[in-house]
Amino acid sequence: MSKRREDPDVLHRMAQAAILSGLAGGNDDVFELMVSVLPHDVRGHFTPDVALLEVAAAALGLACPPGTERLEYEGLTDRYLADLMLDGRTVRRRTQYAIYAAACMRGGLHPDLLGAAGGWEPRLWTYAVSAVILYARAAADRVGLTVPEVALRIADELGCQVSPAGPPSD
Repeated sequence: MSKRREDPDVLHRMAQAAILSGLAGGNDDVFELMVSVLPHDVRGHFTPDVALLEVAAAALGLACPPGTERLEYEGLTDRYLADLMLDGRTVRRRTQYAIYAAACMRGGLHPDLLGAAGGWEPRLWTYAVSAVILYARAAADRVGLTVPEVALRIADELGCQVSPAGPPSD
């Protein structure tokens, strides 16, 4: 079946499975994870923005369960995205937006993604990959798990099938 005719709900789940499978398999390279999600970005039909922000929000929930100390934004990207060059004001701001958007979603507020980021190139989901990695690493750090273990917990929470060997086949 052509991706262009694929149900958006199916593409949503497939994007989540792709990034979680990569993380569960020990891959937390932002660019490789972007490549695994790319097939689920179908211009004019579906973008995996919300799918990935939901994964990031779930990771934040693992990092900060109710009643625990909150994460401090100050220094967060330095601690958990030190391997990613966030150079340039636009890249930093868009990454910050994705981090904040996931936090909003975790708190019950759906941000205006279309109004704030609908015309971005590269698209919002590419920055959301960084938010997923940041919050997954923070969760691993705070609860004493590995990133692959965090990915499996998120997959379980979201009801998502993952394959630690790589993204599921189409």
